[in-house]
Amino acid sequence: MTKLLLLHGNGGASARFKPFLDLLQRGGPAQLMAIVPELPGFEGRPLPEGEQNWQPFIHALQQTVEEAGPEDNWIFYGHGIGGSLLLEWASRGWPLAGGNSITPGRVILHGCIGASLEHRFFPKLMQPMAVRRLMQRLIAWPALQPVWERRLFLYPERIPASLRRQFFLDYKTCAAFSLFFDLITPEWYRSVQKLLQDENFYFIWGEQERVVASRFLKYWHQDFPRSIFDVVPGWDHFPMLDQPEEFYEKITNYCA
Repeated sequence: MTKLLLLHGNGGASARFKPFLDLLQRGGPAQLMAIVPELPGFEGRPLPEGEQNWQPFIHALQQTVEEAGPEDNWIFYGHGIGGSLLLEWASRGWPLAGGNSITPGRVILHGCIGASLEHRFFPKLMQPMAVRRLMQRLIAWPALQPVWERRLFLYPERIPASLRRQFFLDYKTCAAFSLFFDLITPEWYRSVQKLLQDENFYFIWGEQERVVASRFLKYWHQDFPRSIFDVVPGWDHFPMLDQPEEFYEKITNYCA
């Protein structure tokens, strides 16, 4: 059995993978199981008090893998800050809670956050806490949903209205939204890159990516020279929602 761990990005939730999970259930490979871990601070879950660090998220991943069966073949997929979380776990040696460790068969990093932090304006804009809280409210504000849809999706009309509403509601209930701007910093990135630069990761980027524009992919190329890079024509940042069939085919092919 191959098990696929799906990690969403900041402000996200399991709803981002609903089209993929539906397609997998209807006719996916019999030997592939997809699992979306329940991360603290997302989907209305609280953050543990006094733990403003990576550990609660790492613990959630460890618990998910251990409960599902660490002896199986695992594929790890991380989107946005989900990819950054995988980098942090990898830099620790993929430990499990019981003292053992796991070696994933493949690590897929999609639109990952890290290498371009010093070259993009948005991470610098989001340094003040007041700006983070304001941005979270603006993204979740129903009146601005049509504006954000045009900014974030290439084909918003292809996404069911209920799923679009849930996408923005998830930002409102995300207690961890601000924290990741403290965890994912240039200093953090340099520390994990130094440990992982010889790893063979699979980087996916949308050719029309706007959240983390594809021109920044060159920094990942420089920092992970042994990795594989797949720039997908016609994709923006959220193909799992507005191009679900293409996304499903791409990810299941990587799992084959």
